[in-house]
Amino acid sequence: MEENISIPNSNETLPIEYIKPSFEIHGFSTEITETPVYFHVMKMESSVFIWIGSGSDPTFEDLSMAMNTRYDSLPLGTRLMGPGTDMTSSNLAIRLSKKLGQAVYVSYNLASDGLTLPAVEKRLHEEMKTHPEKFGI
Repeated sequence: MEENISIPNSNETLPIEYIKPSFEIHGFSTEITETPVYFHVMKMESSVFIWIGSGSDPTFEDLSMAMNTRYDSLPLGTRLMGPGTDMTSSNLAIRLSKKLGQAVYVSYNLASDGLTLPAVEKRLHEEMKTHPEKFGI
């Protein structure tokens, strides 16, 4: 759809073209050890943001980012926010960036134990298989 707009103090008009927003949001959930876990995925142009957290305590205290480079087969990852000793979100972002072939932001707001993290990753991969378009695949 195209529309024209008049420029103030001028006889000129310019066309304005409306485009579809490039952000798409997708949410899903699962239950891990009787605890509800929620996932929010925001697909952007050439990147994806994934928030993972609890429904009973929805926080945003952690953020990491990873992206592929031409210098190494392993994506480059960094922690942007949260305690520097917990590398869960950074490692997850690196694995997802390698799989998706794009920049990935991960906010992991759950306990990093041996039961929760594998179940979270399994559910995330199931959702990627079911809805690849929501992850930019």
